[in-house]
Amino acid sequence: MSTVQIPAVAPRRTGEPEPDLTSMYVIHRAMLGDLRRLTELLSGAAVGHERQAALRRYTASMLVEIDHHHINEDELLWPLIERTAGQAVDLSPFTDDHELLAPALEACRRALHGDQKELGGLLASLLELLEEHIAEEERDLFPIVHRFVPYAAYAWVEKQVAKRATLPELAFTAPWLDRYATREEIERLLAGAGWPFRVLLAATRGGYARRERLVFG
Repeated sequence: MSTVQIPAVAPRRTGEPEPDLTSMYVIHRAMLGDLRRLTELLSGAAVGHERQAALRRYTASMLVEIDHHHINEDELLWPLIERTAGQAVDLSPFTDDHELLAPALEACRRALHGDQKELGGLLASLLELLEEHIAEEERDLFPIVHRFVPYAAYAWVEKQVAKRATLPELAFTAPWLDRYATREEIERLLAGAGWPFRVLLAATRGGYARRERLVFG
């Protein structure tokens, strides 16, 4: 259970800045993009030992990203949306999806060191679940966030998410998001995160690129 105190916050008033959901769009794109790349790779011929080890390490890092993203939604973003939107929102379809994600992620983690085809099939099932969930979230929930959540309140959520992440996790997250963001998006993310994130991204881009080449060629 989360121990973070969700701040008291009033719904966004007309004319106030809307929250910037750039990070949500980019992480959604990254999760789906990597799952598609990995399922395609794992559906082909068996990969060599060195590449297989790199692939499984990369997949483990990606699964952590997916897991933490949805935990942070459950514990930080959803309560804030409920506090600001009230009766205008029903989060039960999204929380129900998250309950399905937990066993799907655990099955993928268990398969990391097993059969390549089995892992590929489980990742494909996870992809199918996330494709539907993300499409519904962006279509049905994001307009609610824009309407009711103040800019500063959403920025608070993003700061809490960053505080929860360990340095090894951020060393994957920063260049991973950079990989899937447009130039304009990454500049918005960097502007919001400040100079420490710029330094981290500069320091980790090369290592991520090497990991990516070893896995995907």
